[in-house]
Amino acid sequence: MQISEAQQIVKSWSNGNGWKDVPNIDKFDHIHEELVEMSQHLRYKSEAERIDYVKNNKNYFIAEMGDLLFGICRLANQLGVDLEEGFALTKDKAEQKYKSGIKESNIPWKNV
Repeated sequence: MQISEAQQIVKSWSNGNGWKDVPNIDKFDHIHEELVEMSQHLRYKSEAERIDYVKNNKNYFIAEMGDLLFGICRLANQLGVDLEEGFALTKDKAEQKYKSGIKESNIPWKNV
């Protein structure tokens, strides 16, 4: 399935429920909540513990990532954003930024 197909499925489902595609701050909060839920399962664990936890709880993360993707599609529809276009822009920026072999950092401001 293409990202655009997922976005259209969410749009059709939302329309079928009579929901408007208008920007809604609640969707930002919903996406944040989904991310926090997942991160809480990995917080304060070593790298090895995180790897093991994810392996042993794969179905949980599959379901949560599905929730997250659904929410992102819903928010994109509310904002009138084509997710494939947004991904392409970010991919190009990342390729340029990291083509010199810069290592990824867990400290957000160090990757800027």
